[in-house]
Amino acid sequence: MNSRVPAGREPAPPPPPEAKAPSTLVASALGFAVAAGLASAVAWASGCHGDAPPGASVDKPTRTTQLPAPPPTTPPAPKGSARVATATPADTRDAGADAAEDASPAVAEAEKPYTGPLLGALAVQTPVYPTMESSKKRLGYIRLGGKVPVDPNPTKNASCQQGWYRLLDGGYVCGKYSTTDLSNPQVRMGITSPNLEEVLPYRYAYNTAHGTPLYRSVPSKEDMIKYEPYLEMAKKARRKKKAEEEAESAAKDEAAKDQTASAAATPSASTSAAADTTAVPAVQEGAPSAPAPMPSAEVAAMLDAGPAIEEPAKPWWQQLEPGKPVNVTLKELESEADGTVAKRMVKGFFVAVDKTFSWNSRTWYKTTAGLVAPSDRMYIVKPPASQGIDVPEGVKQVGFILATKSSKFEIDDEQKNVKVKGPAPRFTAVGLTGVTATVKSVVYRQTTEGWWMKGVDATYTEPGSPPADLAPGEKWLDVNITRKTIVAFEGDKPVYAALVSPGRKSTNKAKDHSTIKGTFRIREKHIAVTMDGDGTVAGDLPYSIEDVPYVAYFEGSYALHGAFWHSNFGREMSHGCVNLSPLDAKKIFFWSEPRLPRGWHAVWSTPDNRGTLVVVHE
Repeated sequence: MNSRVPAGREPAPPPPPEAKAPSTLVASALGFAVAAGLASAVAWASGCHGDAPPGASVDKPTRTTQLPAPPPTTPPAPKGSARVATATPADTRDAGADAAEDASPAVAEAEKPYTGPLLGALAVQTPVYPTMESSKKRLGYIRLGGKVPVDPNPTKNASCQQGWYRLLDGGYVCGKYSTTDLSNPQVRMGITSPNLEEVLPYRYAYNTAHGTPLYRSVPSKEDMIKYEPYLEMAKKARRKKKAEEEAESAAKDEAAKDQTASAAATPSASTSAAADTTAVPAVQEGAPSAPAPMPSAEVAAMLDAGPAIEEPAKPWWQQLEPGKPVNVTLKELESEADGTVAKRMVKGFFVAVDKTFSWNSRTWYKTTAGLVAPSDRMYIVKPPASQGIDVPEGVKQVGFILATKSSKFEIDDEQKNVKVKGPAPRFTAVGLTGVTATVKSVVYRQTTEGWWMKGVDATYTEPGSPPADLAPGEKWLDVNITRKTIVAFEGDKPVYAALVSPGRKSTNKAKDHSTIKGTFRIREKHIAVTMDGDGTVAGDLPYSIEDVPYVAYFEGSYALHGAFWHSNFGREMSHGCVNLSPLDAKKIFFWSEPRLPRGWHAVWSTPDNRGTLVVVHE
């Protein structure tokens, strides 16, 4: 699955639309329909929700009313080490890390769970500014319904008549796009907070068929028949099959009855002989003749036909033929939008699920973008569970098993004989001593656990030189696109290592998606952001992955991010980005700079809060 946002589809998020709290129950009830229209106008992952769709909810995501303390500077990692890790549940609920520009009293107070005033976001992307002035320069944004610690006393000026709220973790938010009234419907029914305690921040659904609609709101039965004609076709097919089965069963019953009646009424031989001598009555003169046969249906149609009526052309998703490529673009998918449908999807699109509910005898997904998708055309994906390891003390290299089937080996002291010691499952990660052995032309690498790894079954870390301007003890990331590995460093000390999937290389320029090489700094980080684009050559399908998790942009549209749609880490897979397993992406996201303040959805680096260095090399 392609994962890089194409150039030209990654504009800076637009200024948030004006968001005012509904003043009546009627306005609240209209929120859901308004949400879908608002979401479709935003370039990146976004959503605006009012009241939940009707019908019983299948799942009820928890919403947090208290914010925890931010995670420590170096959050603990799983598998025993405390260097690089996913933030713990207590540290990450509705939270990232403190991004205050200096050690203020507010930071010291944030060491324990926060129970003070909160500010709720009213816009899809509620911007956070460095000063009490609206500008293109932003520190980050809060997602609709998000809540952040705040000084509840606003300061009014010409730039914001509603008053500026000072966030305790840094930055200012205009009251035009926020409120301290957490009972406000736009806050209360906003996008469910990302679940930072799980592997992924949201659940993701895979679209299994071409043409599936994304509705702006819950469709009526008439709308479903109109926009999903395959439902009626499937119903007619079921009725036809049932009728054929019933007719076949009735025919069998009738045949059985006829056979029984025939056996009972079989005449004797004498009776049959008498019957044979009976004269056949002659046809009387003047009697009516048999009716002439009626013309066939086709002929009758020709005789009765009036002027030809030209039927409208069927959309692309109703013209599909087996074996033939689908030629469609994102623009064409969106061109089918109207007041009911936001766009059509091709097979392979993903949506992020905010809520599951039942309506009109069907189950639906309400997406984080505020749209509605039929669940019977989709399925929830299970994320890959592979992950890297903390680099053992004193170890300079880490090895990873890539082969589907491999073994741990023993080699004798003379390095002449090799014996299998046990299985080595795919994605096994282990420290290496740096010692190698060649037995019968096969290279083996010694692990810190005492067994040997077959070279052809694995890869290993091979970092390049540290950046020239690296400060003592400063964090940086080494991405080796040849070895397909990433190593997190603190100064010259490796602390975490994992597999990655870089961009796919090709000698065909149109299909070459090599990852950019060089030294960069992380520019911005998003808990989740949508990535989509068209195929680069004829026959390629467009792609759309809603709310790709744990994204860290380091150059243009190139980013480090989690990939839940494949588990082929250690191989080239992407359109240029650096794919990590969700667990590894989460670790790197919270370990790296700029730190994400509590309740924020995205953060930008600043001169005082610089992003972590990223070195990409072969």
